[in-house]
Amino acid sequence: MYLEILNSIQLQEQGSVISPKRTKVLLIVLGFALVFAFGLLCTLGILYNNKLGDFESLNEKHIMVSKQLSVHAINSTIMKKEFKDLTARYNTLREWLSFYDAQSCNLSVDGWIACRGKLYLFNSDKLNWSSSRDVCVSKGADLVTITNQTEQDFVTSKVKETHWIGLNDLDTEGHWLWVNNQPLNSLEFWMKRNDEISEPDNWTKVHPDGEDCASLGHPTGNTDFWTDAYCFEEKRFVCEAVAAI
Repeated sequence: MYLEILNSIQLQEQGSVISPKRTKVLLIVLGFALVFAFGLLCTLGILYNNKLGDFESLNEKHIMVSKQLSVHAINSTIMKKEFKDLTARYNTLREWLSFYDAQSCNLSVDGWIACRGKLYLFNSDKLNWSSSRDVCVSKGADLVTITNQTEQDFVTSKVKETHWIGLNDLDTEGHWLWVNNQPLNSLEFWMKRNDEISEPDNWTKVHPDGEDCASLGHPTGNTDFWTDAYCFEEKRFVCEAVAAI
């Protein structure tokens, strides 16, 4: 546009004299063109500055996020170390308590072992279930009732072969009761088998009355679980009484 105006002015200077009115129009057009060009340059400058500002703001945000991630990483490392330390302290405390508990459960008087407010007597004589219970009752006790994992672990840790416990379903088949008439709850330690029926299986091939009395372990195996057995079988047994305060 500028070249056309300049060329027109040069041609008119060379060929003829330009009229004042035409010259005024050309100057006005040239002025508008310059204003437009200046405005365009200003707009481009503003856009550039805005983009530059956005870039700097984005860079600052990136730096801030990087710092925050670094702080989180440090905090995570500290928390992992604290958790590891707490776990180690817990394991140490648990081992100490287990040791103390084991020691306290080995205090025996006249063959009885005091443990957690109860007295236990591990009888070496072998009797049937009913006679075993009679012996316990004559001593002011009864056959042992096992109500938690800790007691199960304690009792089984003291026996090397099967022992009678105070659990039976003599009155109603499948309805197991402790000698204190409390029903067997969800906490139970019956022997589990993968390919066969698990205990209690009420085996009737040896005797038609089936197996109605519970014992620790199996005559030929581990003692960490319960099995149902014929009540007339002769086994060792565990008596339990409340410890005197």
